[in-house]
Amino acid sequence: MDLPTAWNLDDKSTYLSVDSSGLRVNHEGPNLYGTIRANHPIPPQCKLFYFEVDIINEGSYRNITIGLCEKSFNLNGSGLGK
Repeated sequence: MDLPTAWNLDDKSTYLSVDSSGLRVNHEGPNLYGTIRANHPIPPQCKLFYFEVDIINEGSYRNITIGLCEKSFNLNGSGLGK
C-alpha cells in the first residue's frame, strides 16, 4: 500500500515549484492561490491518516488553506472559493 510521503512534482498549480526532495513548495507567480496534491492518495482502507505541514512563510496575503480534494479537482482555479 503506497502512502503519501511528499508532494507530487507533476500534479500542481502552474505557479508552484517543488524542491527536489518533494517536501518544500514555493509560490512563484501572479495568482493568489496554488494547489498541489501528494505523491499518492490516502488509501480508502486507512481509517485514520495523520499529516503535518509547516508554514515557513505565509506570504504577503497571509491566506493559506490546507485540505483534501478529489483527483478531478482542477488545480489551476476551477472550484476554488466555492
